[in-house]
Amino acid sequence: MDKSNKKKLYHLARIVAIVFLLLVLMKGVMLLVILIALSFGISFIMNNFPIRQLGIELVTFIAVLSGLKFGPWIALLITFILISYHMIAGGFFGNYLLWVIPAYCITAVLSGFLPYADVIQLGIYATFAINLNNLFFTLITGPTNLTRYLPYAITNIIFNVFLFTLLGKPMLLFIR
Repeated sequence: MDKSNKKKLYHLARIVAIVFLLLVLMKGVMLLVILIALSFGISFIMNNFPIRQLGIELVTFIAVLSGLKFGPWIALLITFILISYHMIAGGFFGNYLLWVIPAYCITAVLSGFLPYADVIQLGIYATFAINLNNLFFTLITGPTNLTRYLPYAITNIIFNVFLFTLLGKPMLLFIR
């Protein structure tokens, strides 16, 4: 390895060490900040490229984690901002907002009132509840939209079950 590459590697190692140290010192707050930034990025990408039908979002994950970490009211604020941005970035301004935003916010508040719940179970139940809620209201208000919503709901459930199962406990342990 030449001297230039070695210097770049040391520089990268220092940056990684500093970021890790900040994460440890901030007791997981920085991790939630990173997840929130990723959520904004994912919302932008999902809504501006032809992959909108994929149910990939971090709002459910962040709502549950922030509820378990910070309690119901801070989690409500974080979740309200995230899901509102997600909806605005996707151009959803109709009556859809009337049940989507409350569903995610209720998840955050309930998670805040259950600080010792199993994050995996809570996350999976929340995912199913949000998607069933959205499915029900979509069916009632616009049955023709159901065929467009189902692929999103199915991939959202799969994504969140995978996310909570693999990362729920490690992330919660890290932020606590």
